[in-house]
Amino acid sequence: MTGALWQPMIDLLDRDDVIALDLPGFKDPPPDGWVATKEAYVDWLIARIEEEYERSGPVHLVGHDWGCLLSLRAASLRPDLLRSVAAGNGPIDPHWPLHALWTVWNQAGDGERWMDELDVDALVAMFAANAGMPPEVASQMSWRNPWNRGVTLSLYRSATNVGREWVDDLARIVIPSLIIWGELDLIVPVEAGRRMAARMGARVVTLDAHHFWPAERPKEAAEALQRHWQRAEAAPTTILHQSLPEWFKQR
Repeated sequence: MTGALWQPMIDLLDRDDVIALDLPGFKDPPPDGWVATKEAYVDWLIARIEEEYERSGPVHLVGHDWGCLLSLRAASLRPDLLRSVAAGNGPIDPHWPLHALWTVWNQAGDGERWMDELDVDALVAMFAANAGMPPEVASQMSWRNPWNRGVTLSLYRSATNVGREWVDDLARIVIPSLIIWGELDLIVPVEAGRRMAARMGARVVTLDAHHFWPAERPKEAAEALQRHWQRAEAAPTTILHQSLPEWFKQR
C-alpha cells in the first residue's frame, strides 16, 4: 500500500505533525540502483526517522503490514530515536506460515508470471470484500504502478525467514509500545499480534476490523493511537533520549 491508507485516520487526529511515508518503489518509481530488500527498507526508514529526530526530537512511529515489520525492526535497533511505537497486522513470528501469495511470489518464474497476469481490479474487489479496503484507498493501491510489482517480489523474497531473523530483537524494544490489530484479519490472525506483544511487553488493542484497519476503522484507530501517545508523553523521559552529562546533572 501507499501512504493513502493512513489518510482517513490522519484526518481525525488532533495534531498537525503527522507524516505518512511512501516506501521507495511503492507510490513512485524506486531510486536508481535501489535493491528492494527488507534490510534496505529498514535502513531507509531509520534514515527518515533520524531526519525528523534532528528537526523535532523523538518520534512516535506507527506502522501497518510491512510498515509494522519495518517499524518494529527500527524500534529494536534505534529506540533512542523514538518516543513510542505502534504497529499491527504484520507478522514477526517464526511460527507464522507464509500466506499463499507469498509462497507463489517466492518461486522464480511463478512469481513473475503471477505479477504479469495480475488483474488489479479483481484483487481490489477481493480486498474490499474480505479485507476491509475502502474504495478510495483501493484506487491508490501500489500494484497499480507497474514498477511496484518487481519491488514486491524482491522484498518478499528477501524476507522468507524474517520471523526467525527478527523475533528475538523484539525484546530490545524499550519504549512505550502498542500492538493494534484488526481482529477479523484473515491474512495475519490476531493471535500473531498477541504473541508479538508478549515478546516486546506491548499493550494490545484489537479493532472490529479486517486487515486494513487504518482506513476501515479510522476513528477507533485514531482514538487508540492518541491514548497511546498521551501515555507515552506522560511517561518519564528515558536516558536514551538524553546525553549522559545532562542526565548526571539532573541527579
